[in-house]
Amino acid sequence: MNLTDVLTQDRVLFNLTANDRFEAITKVAQLLSNSPKIQSFAAFLDALLEAERAGLTWFEQEVAFPHIRSELVKELILAAGFFSPGVFFRENAPLVQLIFVIGAPKKISTTDIVVVGSLARIVSKNKNRLLNAKNAQKFISLLSEYEKQLQ
Repeated sequence: MNLTDVLTQDRVLFNLTANDRFEAITKVAQLLSNSPKIQSFAAFLDALLEAERAGLTWFEQEVAFPHIRSELVKELILAAGFFSPGVFFRENAPLVQLIFVIGAPKKISTTDIVVVGSLARIVSKNKNRLLNAKNAQKFISLLSEYEKQLQ
């Protein structure tokens, strides 16, 4: 499974704004609201926001990865949103400009781990080029290119 099998152009939004991290996460998660891979979107969103309240969001500078592993998720799901003015997440941290919302099934799955690990490695090496993508097609193309470099 490749990242582009999970993250499609219709799951990437640009030019978003939010007043806080919870609104930002909600806006990106909304891209998954009609996914058949989630049993209940409302419950998924509640769990995702609760994980953020607990401080479980992982960061790579201006990129945040709010995520949950849950029985509500049938297969790995992924959405991305760009917040060009940035969103405050934590003290003494840069404003977040790119958010990846990730949902993984509770059951252990090496596919999920590989995809999420690939995404993390790609962002750590190519963050600036990803942040400068101008549209979903270019963003997905960059992810695909960088993923091939990992193999």
